[in-house]
Amino acid sequence: MKNLIVIFATIFITFISFAQKPSIEWITIPAGTFNMGSPVDEADRVDDETQHQVSLSSFKMSKYEITVGQFKAFIEATAYVTDADKGKDSLKGSYVQIGGKWVLKAGVNWKYDVKGNLRPISEYNHPVIHVSWNDAKAFADWMGCRLPTEAEWEYACRAGTTTVFNTGDNLSSSQANYDGNFPYNNNLKGESRGKTMPVGSFKSNAWGLYDMHGNVAEWCSDWYGVYPAEELNPKGYVSGLLRVGRGGGWGNEANICRSARRDAANPGDRAGNLGFRIVSDIKY
Repeated sequence: MKNLIVIFATIFITFISFAQKPSIEWITIPAGTFNMGSPVDEADRVDDETQHQVSLSSFKMSKYEITVGQFKAFIEATAYVTDADKGKDSLKGSYVQIGGKWVLKAGVNWKYDVKGNLRPISEYNHPVIHVSWNDAKAFADWMGCRLPTEAEWEYACRAGTTTVFNTGDNLSSSQANYDGNFPYNNNLKGESRGKTMPVGSFKSNAWGLYDMHGNVAEWCSDWYGVYPAEELNPKGYVSGLLRVGRGGGWGNEANICRSARRDAANPGDRAGNLGFRIVSDIKY
């Protein structure tokens, strides 16, 4: 009898956990080979963008950046404590933008906007921010998924293109959410919204993925470093100090949003311009 109670309790808990998991809209990314990195003559190129050929198996990627509402479901189902809520008081919170500067503000976590104000429920369709790499991985693990590798992210972002952006050699502020005061390569200035936008507010790339440029930068699974030698499904190094971020965000200049641009941060860092999306392996 005791064993039956344990079994039923386990089934019940598993069912409740599954029922509370948010729905994810997936895009199947086809297998293929592409040139990762940037050519030496690309404007605003950085030396760590060494161009090299990479081949990838097919995988599924979330159509949108993970939203506040989806992350809320994770917190409520698991009672997970984010890095913004851990540690000593002087280390709690997250970086928000005040007066054009990034400032650590106590008490700020995934519920807050870019300036550290509590979000209304109407903004739960915005990408979740103030989440660390550790937090993003915990969400992905709970979903039975993972964070994209850096190679998968760039391949999916490009969607078959070889230009600076998946929109061509320019990215206007009508195509993505970034700081339009700083356009790419002397192009015309555009709008600077100074905040996140609901996911899917702009046109998708050719493969149906939204906000691969701008809105929020996105955590990748890789440790940051010189590109590894692997040409097939590279996963980066087994250890390091910083985790890779890709895509640029609402407060970044256009050049930070380039397909080949690489950024990195401590896996415990969080800020008002950092979010993520997830991927799922295709079982054959």
